[in-house]
Amino acid sequence: MADDLGDDWWSEEPAGEEKAEAQVESLTENEVHSPLKAQGHRDRKKRPHQETKKQISQAKKDESHNAHPDGEPKKKKRRKKKKMSEHLADAAQKPGTSEDLMALLHKQYQGKLSAIEMQELQLSDKSFLPSNSTSAPLSSYLKSCIPKWNNLVKKTKPVKPNACLLLLVTASAKRAVDLNRQGSEFKGQCVSAKLFAKHLKIQEQIKLLNKNGAHFAVGTPNRISALIQTDGLKVEETFYVILDWNWRDVKLRRMVDMPEVRQDLLELLRKHIIPATRNSEKLRIGLF
Repeated sequence: MADDLGDDWWSEEPAGEEKAEAQVESLTENEVHSPLKAQGHRDRKKRPHQETKKQISQAKKDESHNAHPDGEPKKKKRRKKKKMSEHLADAAQKPGTSEDLMALLHKQYQGKLSAIEMQELQLSDKSFLPSNSTSAPLSSYLKSCIPKWNNLVKKTKPVKPNACLLLLVTASAKRAVDLNRQGSEFKGQCVSAKLFAKHLKIQEQIKLLNKNGAHFAVGTPNRISALIQTDGLKVEETFYVILDWNWRDVKLRRMVDMPEVRQDLLELLRKHIIPATRNSEKLRIGLF
């Protein structure tokens, strides 16, 4: 017979298959485990560095805990900046002085004018009336500073055209109306004028001043400057210029704290009031 059914034919032949299977299993195992081994190797390289970071972080936490036993780190306090209104409120009780006015002029024009022009802005103490240090009402302040007002009014009746004996400078038309009313007790029987935009047109004010001057006038810096430039008002005939320095509006701003008014005021002083004061021994400036 060709084949002997009694032979164990399957016991010899599978040897090659087992070897192949063993190779496949070995190869598969190497392919599977080799990336893992490489990854493990990289992990072992990274692990000391990671542990170092953890140790540093833990050390910082321990230091913070030791510094604050209750476990709550102390929060840094931010310094609260004062608002502009708070700064103005702090200075609300400080009445203005001639030094304040000179300092403001210096700050405004330093570097913008020549040394000679800056020198021409300087005024001596004799050019100023006493400041309103007691916050007295307008009539009381003016009576204390100008005790011979009634005599001056009598001597100058009628007032020269385009002249004004006392010029009161303030921030707004509304404030000018209030001051004109507050000064009634001081003014007495004299000619007064309102020099601001909302009262009359500038041409009408010029006509009135050309016809009759005023003993007492109250107005805003912008309108007063315009009248001087058009010869409607002559400060050479003025005895007193009173600045409404200490009054504050609802936002606690003084006249010199309002940018648009401050610029007009300083230009009025630089171009007209200060030169007239330096050229005349009679003109004096007061800060109310």
